[in-house]
Formats: sequence, C-alpha cells, structure tokens
Amino acid sequence: MKAILGLVKPWRLLVFLWALILFPLTASAEKTNWVDESYDFSKVQKALVYDITLTDKAEMDNDLLEQVVAEDYLKNAARPGYRLIRPDKAAILSPEDPKGAADIYITAELLKWHDDSYVKSPYTSWETRTSTRKVKRKNGTWYEETYHTSVPVYHPAEVIYTSTVRIRFEVFDAKTGKRVMARDELRERDNSRHGQQGIFGRISKSFFDDLGKKIKPN
Repeated sequence: MKAILGLVKPWRLLVFLWALILFPLTASAEKTNWVDESYDFSKVQKALVYDITLTDKAEMDNDLLEQVVAEDYLKNAARPGYRLIRPDKAAILSPEDPKGAADIYITAELLKWHDDSYVKSPYTSWETRTSTRKVKRKNGTWYEETYHTSVPVYHPAEVIYTSTVRIRFEVFDAKTGKRVMARDELRERDNSRHGQQGIFGRISKSFFDDLGKKIKPN
C-alpha cells in the first residue's frame, strides 16, 4: 500500500481522501449465513418453493406492491439449477406428503420493510480547485501552468432518508425436514425513499445465486 501511495501525487491523494469524506458509502448490510457443509447439494434436482411470508408490510401502501414483491421473489427463486415446484403442484404430485415431491423446500420471511431518516450534522471539508496562470520563462517566452489550491467548503445539516429491508431464508431437506442452509440479511440504503423494492430484489437474487452455486458449482 505504501508503495502505491508513493506513486500518487500528494494533491491527487488529498482529492481522493476528500472524496471519501464528501461522498461516503451510502449502503450497509448485515448478513448472517449458515450452511450444513455435510449436505450434498449436488443431488438437488427439484425444489418446493413456498410464497414469501410478508410479516412486516405496514408500510406497503397497496396490495399491488405486495403482488409485485411476491412475484419478484419467485422470479429469483427460479434462478438456481433445479426444477421449481409450487405448493399446489406438490399437493397433486404427492397428496399424502407434498414436501416429498421435491428434494428440498424453501421458505422466506420479510422481517423489515421500512423508511426512516436522520439528520447529518454540518461539517466543513477541504476541496481542490484547479486554475491556470501565465508563467514567464528565463528566455522571455511564456507558458501556461496548471496549479491547485485547497479551499474550505461548509456543508449545512442535511436530512438523509433511508430505506431498509430484512429477509430471512431457510432451506430444508424434504425427506428429513432438516435445515441445510439459512440466511438472515438486512440492507439499508441512505439517500433513498421508498427504495425497498430494489433492495428486496438484490437480497433475493444474492441468496438464490449462492444457493445455485451450491447445487451446481462452477
């Protein structure tokens, strides 16, 4: 790292550091994963996928949004390399034991869907300004020189809006009922209002992509 910094001009390094202050990362995530490493995911060919349970939907202002979220979940659930079976079809294929129609079954629960805000305190940062000036050479000719100056910039207090989504996924072996994989993930994004739908899609895609890698590793 020191070697890399040594190749960077000081003023460029300052610009980079100031940029981190002015434009901090605006997304955060908390993820808890668990996988039964002894389970043979490669044998999975069929998966019974239940509808996601919308436990926290107080801030979903219409049933259309609930339908869109449910469909987005099922679209991502179809990503892994298995045959997706829905509960109604499983009941037909295996009336006495619907779960027996598949190798695994998957449940999910929406635990948080929330808008919020907080006040970002005022602060002062240093920013670089680039200018040019005429410089006279010893032989009497002139050339244009670029130079950089640092100036203080005051940033007033600001209201930051946030969107938060939390989902819990669980995968069970259909024959034994034993849990073989689980994830509890919360993502929060700053500078966002009503952005939960996009966050929801990214969380779902991430989980099912990882499950797919377990079933059919590259």
